[in-house]
Amino acid sequence: MEVIYDINKFPKLEYPVVTIGRFDGVHLGHKKLIERLKNIAKENLGQTVIISFNPSPEEVLYASENKKIRLLNIQQEKEELLRNLGIDYLLIIPFTEAFSKMTSEKFIHDYLVEKIHLKELVVGFSHHFGYDREGDFLVLDKLAEKYDFRVSEIPMEDIQNRNITAEKIRKYLKDGMIKEANDLLGYPYSISGNVSQGNQIGRTINYPTANIDVKDTYKNKLIPKQGVYAVLVQCRNNQYKGMANIGYRPTLKLAKHELTTEVHLFNFSREIYGEHLTIYFVQRIRDEVKFDTLQQLKDQLAKDEHKSLMLLSDF
Repeated sequence: MEVIYDINKFPKLEYPVVTIGRFDGVHLGHKKLIERLKNIAKENLGQTVIISFNPSPEEVLYASENKKIRLLNIQQEKEELLRNLGIDYLLIIPFTEAFSKMTSEKFIHDYLVEKIHLKELVVGFSHHFGYDREGDFLVLDKLAEKYDFRVSEIPMEDIQNRNITAEKIRKYLKDGMIKEANDLLGYPYSISGNVSQGNQIGRTINYPTANIDVKDTYKNKLIPKQGVYAVLVQCRNNQYKGMANIGYRPTLKLAKHELTTEVHLFNFSREIYGEHLTIYFVQRIRDEVKFDTLQQLKDQLAKDEHKSLMLLSDF
């Protein structure tokens, strides 16, 4: 997949088949649309083109309201997920306040017709675009006739009668409903970061943890609800089973209790400070609890380990 950040450098293609969207999560609904995109391109010996935006529209449109926007993917993750789906071209358009005020027709003409020379446009159910979301399928149908391209609409995709949306997945993650979120994503939700040095108290109770620094690269990434999780962990080229804690570590006597993400890897003893880990969330086990003693915490961690191993037995 070729990633292009400057539309003026977009190549001349024989038969570009295009779709547009944020693609936050690249979930099963997105995959249905991409499958249709690829089939149309294959039938016409064409090329698949996805147009997305960076920063995300939410980050720009809600900036004045001081809303903390949390996304399912950072840009690098999104690109990797789309690359794995076999897309030919990914065009990233800088999303600005000025760009948000562009009408649907101007966007279609200036970007899709004049620059990309599209042959077909594939859109999802109830797709809206342009200033004040005034562009819909009826508008697209008229513009397609005017500018000589075809439009295909994908009907709303359900899984077990549940509509698939990034908003629903975000809510599941905020509520700690990892399995439900993963079912809609089609893969385990993950966060990544480098291992930073902590206070090393876990070592004193035989449960050393790797503290994952997600503050910089992943500052807009949605972190699941506080609690303890059964997880899979990618370290270098190896995958390990483990359990992770997201929270403020209330049992420990600390000068300042900050939200942290830490993971304990089972049957693992190597030093990994500074290394990059990816944590794949499989199931939430329990809430974070304040214990009166470290021994009580250790006893609970033993129970958490046993439950995690049971939940991870199929992996």
